[in-house]
Amino acid sequence: MALLSNTSSMCVITQVKSIFARHGIPNTVVSDNGPCFNSREWQQFARKYDFKHVTSSPLYAQSNGKAEKGVHILKQLLKKAEDSDSDPYLALLSYRASPLECGLSPAELLMNRKLRTTLPSYIKQKRRPRLERRLQHQKMKQKSFYDKTAKQLPPLSTDNTVRIEEPNGWKTKATVLQEVGPRSFTIKTEEGQLLRRNRRTLLKTQELSEEDSESPTDNNTGTQTLMEPVVRRSTREIKKPDRLNL
Repeated sequence: MALLSNTSSMCVITQVKSIFARHGIPNTVVSDNGPCFNSREWQQFARKYDFKHVTSSPLYAQSNGKAEKGVHILKQLLKKAEDSDSDPYLALLSYRASPLECGLSPAELLMNRKLRTTLPSYIKQKRRPRLERRLQHQKMKQKSFYDKTAKQLPPLSTDNTVRIEEPNGWKTKATVLQEVGPRSFTIKTEEGQLLRRNRRTLLKTQELSEEDSESPTDNNTGTQTLMEPVVRRSTREIKKPDRLNL
């Protein structure tokens, strides 16, 4: 956690450099689409420090759920510390030293050692648990709970016609251009606006795009040529009914 004087790109980059100097440079940095992460300074910083920058889908906080949950926990922690007139840094230390469901604390997962706090604790020397297996079991358990109410959405490809989810319904029609991330697509509306949306906010339809729905045009005369309907006779064998000769 860092105290920012403002949310400008240079201020954020300075704090991120301090974190990288302590813990090392990661391979991938995931963030939202804030202005400080879309600036030229941030792109130059990513190239210089040699890490890949991935952004979450706009208007879809669930795609950046880990960061959103972390911010929520810290806000609640700082609010409780302020209400009880206690030291917020001791509150952060206690949270980072508290064991998770896997049996290890966030500090142990990051630094492979226990942190000493003001709370009494009993450290028993024992064999390190099989962390990978327990974490995998926890992930599968969370996945099974989520899959109970989830359903598989049909895949999207280039030039598919979709409708965008909005507060007033699925009204805006757009065309898929490309997939820019996991379940995140760049689309183009009928007005020519380029947007990026998550797969869950896109409804695949059988409609034709505005370009495809237009009638073909003769390049020489510039006039539209109408397609004549093709008359087709049925090839089914017709059997005459047997009637009584009365």
